[in-house]
Amino acid sequence: MTIVKDHMIVDAALQRQIADRFIAAGIGDVPGRAVHDLGSVEVPGAGLVALHLRHAADAILLDDFDQVVLITRMHNPGVGLLALPGGFLDTVHGAVEDPLEAAIREAVEETGIDEGLLRRVAGVPVGRRLYDRPFDIRVAWNNLPGTQIRQGDVFGVSTQGFRFKLPGNLRDLTLQAGDDAKAVQVAKISSLQGCQFAVPDHLPLILLARDIC
Repeated sequence: MTIVKDHMIVDAALQRQIADRFIAAGIGDVPGRAVHDLGSVEVPGAGLVALHLRHAADAILLDDFDQVVLITRMHNPGVGLLALPGGFLDTVHGAVEDPLEAAIREAVEETGIDEGLLRRVAGVPVGRRLYDRPFDIRVAWNNLPGTQIRQGDVFGVSTQGFRFKLPGNLRDLTLQAGDDAKAVQVAKISSLQGCQFAVPDHLPLILLARDIC
């Protein structure tokens, strides 16, 4: 039985067990820490392993033409597949970064979009922070800088999407892939399929954001 593949937990029963732990932690939409330590978990073949929950934010950049800005992931999980621009909350001067600020920062870093433009339209949260994400539970490939996560530890990722409804046509913007993005594109939402995405909940997030009045 395969438990871990490419530094991802792939065993369905273990995924479910860990995801249920994350939900039960009851952390809420605005985490008080960038990473929460949740004790340990038994991993077949590895024994008791430290378990963490790391928090992220995603930017959903939309226009009035049914279009969204997407990146192509440079790294696993989902290397070479589409994703929303986003990433982990940082710890800044001992305090966790505001999730909306993290979404703006990651959008700028990964797509090259003008930060001032994002701030002028004001991002709004899309639904609640997502904790039921059994498909994104990882085994740390090294000691992760700026966190207490050590090589071999298990950590999951929670995320919160933020919608930015931009004026005009996204295709008129100058975008440049950077940071963890291999490429950046403007895509027609109606043409997207779930199998194109690195993680399964990014397309549902886009659809939910599109429907916000």
